[in-house]
Amino acid sequence: MSTRWVADLVLGVRLAVGGSRTSWARLALTAAGVGLGVLVLLLAASIGPAREAKSERVQAAALDRADTRPPHVGQATAPLRARDVTVSWQGRRILGVELAATGADRPTPPGVGRLPAPGEVVVSPELLYLIQTDDSVRARFPERVIGVIADAGLPRPKSLLFYSGLPEALVADATPAAGFGVTGEQPTLLPVHRLLMVSAIGALLVPLGIFVLVATRLGATGRDRRLATIRLVGASRERIRWIASGEILTGAVLGLFVGVALFFAARPLARFIEVEGVGFFPTDLLPDPLLGALIGVGVPVVAVVAALVALRTVEVGPLGLVKTLATAGDVPVRRAWWRFALLGAGAVLLVVISVADSFREVVADSTATILLGVGIGLVLAGTGAVLPWLVGRVTAVVRPEGVAPMLAVRGLRSDAGMPRVLAGVVVVLTGSLALQVLLGVAARGTAESAPATEAGRWVLTVSAHTPTRSLEEAIALIGGVRRVSEVRTYEQPSPVPALVVSTDCAELADRFEVTDCAPGMAYRTDGGREAPAPGSSFTIDGRPWTVPQAKVVPGQASGLFVAGGSDPVLTSAPPSELVVVGSPDQAFADRLLAATGRVDRGVALSTAYHDLQVELFTSLRGGVIGGSVLLVLLAVVGLAAAAVDQVWERRRHTAVLTANGVPRRVLAAAALWQSAIPTALGICLAVPVGLGTAWLVVPADRFQVDWVELATTVGLAAFVVPAVSLCTLPALRHAIRPENLRTE
Repeated sequence: MSTRWVADLVLGVRLAVGGSRTSWARLALTAAGVGLGVLVLLLAASIGPAREAKSERVQAAALDRADTRPPHVGQATAPLRARDVTVSWQGRRILGVELAATGADRPTPPGVGRLPAPGEVVVSPELLYLIQTDDSVRARFPERVIGVIADAGLPRPKSLLFYSGLPEALVADATPAAGFGVTGEQPTLLPVHRLLMVSAIGALLVPLGIFVLVATRLGATGRDRRLATIRLVGASRERIRWIASGEILTGAVLGLFVGVALFFAARPLARFIEVEGVGFFPTDLLPDPLLGALIGVGVPVVAVVAALVALRTVEVGPLGLVKTLATAGDVPVRRAWWRFALLGAGAVLLVVISVADSFREVVADSTATILLGVGIGLVLAGTGAVLPWLVGRVTAVVRPEGVAPMLAVRGLRSDAGMPRVLAGVVVVLTGSLALQVLLGVAARGTAESAPATEAGRWVLTVSAHTPTRSLEEAIALIGGVRRVSEVRTYEQPSPVPALVVSTDCAELADRFEVTDCAPGMAYRTDGGREAPAPGSSFTIDGRPWTVPQAKVVPGQASGLFVAGGSDPVLTSAPPSELVVVGSPDQAFADRLLAATGRVDRGVALSTAYHDLQVELFTSLRGGVIGGSVLLVLLAVVGLAAAAVDQVWERRRHTAVLTANGVPRRVLAAAALWQSAIPTALGICLAVPVGLGTAWLVVPADRFQVDWVELATTVGLAAFVVPAVSLCTLPALRHAIRPENLRTE
């Protein structure tokens, strides 16, 4: 008796793999559905290791600057001089390092064979392709290409990187470096971006779990009929459960192997796929061992548990299959308390966190952010659980007049298969609506990180060794330039911090709207600080300078602003910035950087931090969009598979209706109604829950809804479900054949 359960388990496996063509088709359908779910789970489990591998490559290629080393390591012994440069091209950032060797030891970056000399450059494969195919990029890199950076030196396959030789005139402006390879912190996300990432994880994993559960229930009706037959020949209820476990376990394990095979088959394609800056090498995509083991064990276990729980709703007796749930008439009563408990628990958690702290405090706290993600996940899980109950309640009271709606309502009353599948689509829709609001908040937070500058006013940061005259001549050749102003900044850190800014009258007139500016005049703002006292002595480039009387103007800018041109002391030091007034569009900025890059590639727009945050937000946005699209495709596949399975399992009933004179078009219309009714209810549930979740997460002053995007998302959801139902019409035509009336 102790080994009886093993024999029953084996019998279940034999029923799954040794039956008729119908059993094989059912097994293949289940394995395909579970395999797709496992594929996405393995991809999700690979994101952490992939990011770590990318971070290791970035750190290995980072400069080991001598000024960050211990004091006993002299900068004079550093074998390299290096300077970070950024080239902007059509809104994309091309990162590079200019290098010069100063000793016999010549350390090279990862993936680079030798250091480039002046006039030489080593580029990434993607940048090499742009140089070969785009003349504007080629103009930015007139050097001779001597090599291509190998994978070990690239963060991702389509990275835009280069290493070039540092011109001798700019060696003194470069930083001493001991080599490559450091351990340090990587650029972090803004707090609002972190909130978006955690929310996206919760919004994407919940529908994925629903999809896997639905895939394991494909063919459940036919399986229950076979179990009724076995019960007829004398098997006990306990043995029936073991047999059912063996049959379900077969499909789940086979689906697990299919998912693993699909994962390793699709992994080489990662080199060619990049979504808005998110990309990895194939070798990076290797699931975390713990998460991989959890997926390998959890998927079969969840499949078996779901099947055994579903068996509690039926009585597999000697006379056939009988529903045993509490019923109201012939409609199963689905318990609602646990469904609304999930929804309520998530909402309460979101409310408590939002009330306890302000929005800025919440998004800055990692623990609170994670709890917000948990709350969003509970809300989405509750939304998916409420839909079958809502469909059951509505269909119990609806009494349609037409034959097709009546058949659809009767089918929805007795079978919750379609609402369960649509629950995944509704969860994706709910999460998408919430993420649309959060993406808008993140986009506005990214925009707020930008420096407040006027349109058409471009500030260029230059170094002390940049040839200013050559730079201004190159800028003057650009069409649309109206003014170029030099800005010199002098700081005195002690004993009292003071700041003096010298520029021309045109720049001062734009900044403070003054009309009486003349060379030598000084201004300070009424809300600014660090302005030296009139008559005090100030040291500029090693020379004493007496602070003049200043006129007070409205503003918050700190320091003393002096109109240059008449004082040789103020013009003795090179400028730190060039202010170029011209066209406000990005094309002008690209032309401006292209012109300055021919003189000194180190000249950059003073928006580095904002550009970094834009790049991080774009990368995060691409990951969210890519994950959402992938889950929508999974939901569509699951919906199509469930619809085909339902048509196949009910083929005898359909054939009986046809034999009794029901037209085919009525049956087709009934199939559409059977998907349209829960779809409409799901949309009515998803819109308020999705927007309400976002409203609970973000403060009221940041809550904004893009109604065009909302209408587009809802319209796509409303269109996809009937379209998938139309795809089941071939299976319906096969089901109405007279031979499906045969039974035993």
